[in-house]
Amino acid sequence: MQIGNASRSEIKRAVALAREISGLSFGVYIGELANGRDSALARLAELPTPESSVLLALDPQARTLDIITGSEAHVVLDDRSCEFAILAFQSCMTADDIVGGVREALAVLAEHARKPKVYHLDEPA
Repeated sequence: MQIGNASRSEIKRAVALAREISGLSFGVYIGELANGRDSALARLAELPTPESSVLLALDPQARTLDIITGSEAHVVLDDRSCEFAILAFQSCMTADDIVGGVREALAVLAEHARKPKVYHLDEPA
């Protein structure tokens, strides 16, 4: 499956926004995952900082989405958060909107991993 330049740019913007919100690194892989989840795990290992990364691995032919979290990322993104992201993705896929599904899944993951703001009493409001 080919993703056009406009779609690729939209996904890159969504990845950058997710990183800004959460502080985690995100990656998106769209293509064949010959060995399913094992292939997705191998793709996560290829990222620059796999421990603090989250990978959305989508195999359009098999119609599967795996969300793989590194050991540090898993601390703030538990399985339930990933399940919510998959549901958000699936809701867009009912309209065959892969890019929208990826964008929504990234948004859910980023919000669940958002670092809370810390306010100090000695700082002006």
